[in-house]
Amino acid sequence: MVANRPAHKKTARQKIPQVAILLESSHEVSRGMLRGILDYVRLYGPWALHLDSGGANDQKMPNLKAWRGNGIIARIPNAHVAADIVAADLPTVLVDPVDAYLDPGHPLSRCCRVSCDSAAVARRAADYYLANGFSHFAFVGEPSGMNWSVWRQNAFVARLAEAGCECAVYPSPSPEEQKEWEIERRRMSRWLTKLPKPLAVFAANDARGRQVLNACLAADLPVPYEVAVLAVNNDVMICETSLPPLSSIAVDMERAGYSAAELLDQLMRKTLKRQTCVTFDPQDVVARASTQRLQVNDRLVIRALEFIRINAGLNIRASDVADHLGVTQRWVEKRFAGALQRSVMEEIQRVRLDTVKSLVAKTDIPFTAIAKRCGFTSANHLGVLFRQSFGSTMSEFRGQDTRTRK
Repeated sequence: MVANRPAHKKTARQKIPQVAILLESSHEVSRGMLRGILDYVRLYGPWALHLDSGGANDQKMPNLKAWRGNGIIARIPNAHVAADIVAADLPTVLVDPVDAYLDPGHPLSRCCRVSCDSAAVARRAADYYLANGFSHFAFVGEPSGMNWSVWRQNAFVARLAEAGCECAVYPSPSPEEQKEWEIERRRMSRWLTKLPKPLAVFAANDARGRQVLNACLAADLPVPYEVAVLAVNNDVMICETSLPPLSSIAVDMERAGYSAAELLDQLMRKTLKRQTCVTFDPQDVVARASTQRLQVNDRLVIRALEFIRINAGLNIRASDVADHLGVTQRWVEKRFAGALQRSVMEEIQRVRLDTVKSLVAKTDIPFTAIAKRCGFTSANHLGVLFRQSFGSTMSEFRGQDTRTRK
């Protein structure tokens, strides 16, 4: 919810504005912008909104012969839609326009726009990795080379250079690779394998970050122990369903949507006479398992940690870890203690409790079912361990998380 916005004096309207919103509802970034737009409309509307659900290819202008519009907010999906927006000749605010529409020769270059500060995003990524002690870096850009991806690459490389570090840049995929991820995945896996470890990868967005994780999985590169992966946008649907969950830099898309609506309102009221461009800064890094590595160099211990993480929701034992590694339990315990100063069973218990914590916070599964699923003898036994580990009961923790989500 966008709140505490300064009140602006509004000129009186004669009718409800008809506004076309061309933002794909298929991913969280645009949905966040839509929420910001609706926040503005609730305060200063009403507006009659024209919205098409779906992806970029589903976005189109209303029939200009029948629609009597007053304004447009658009992330332009293709040249055909761009031509329709030009033909409409209405107050327009563009969202992250590509280079073709920033060219001074294009009529849309004169439109107001809102854009993410991609350079600030990249500096945030570099500073996060530097603060966590990494010395080997790589960047993986958006496959088609979008301008915001190039800006993130350049700023990431430049910030690392200031710190005396080099950065490998993943080569652009071929047209064939862009059409078929499995073809590109093989090349990306080989590329990642050849780079020095431990490696810190910055991906241009969450979708690309998930592909990097998939390439690491195919190449048997443990994440985050040998390769850490950080992306952008904090699209929870992508980040939480990745393996392992993907760390990402959040961006304030609701603020961007609010700003776009505010600009359009001023244009429609004719109180804004000049082109205005609003940039929005990154928020915090939302750290998940893809960057939360331990300082471990022992390959056997890394394999053990990976096995424990993959089986976090199951009732495994130290002997299962040893069997998976093909060594004796005594040997894996010795290596584990030397690397982490704790036992295999203590690590299994820690990861199991983290899984319990996530299930308590993010689901409505009964506590008895959670206990059974994660291999605890009873919900009462689990409740005691949970309170010892996290300082509250499971009921209290679930209630706090529910209030936060509301």
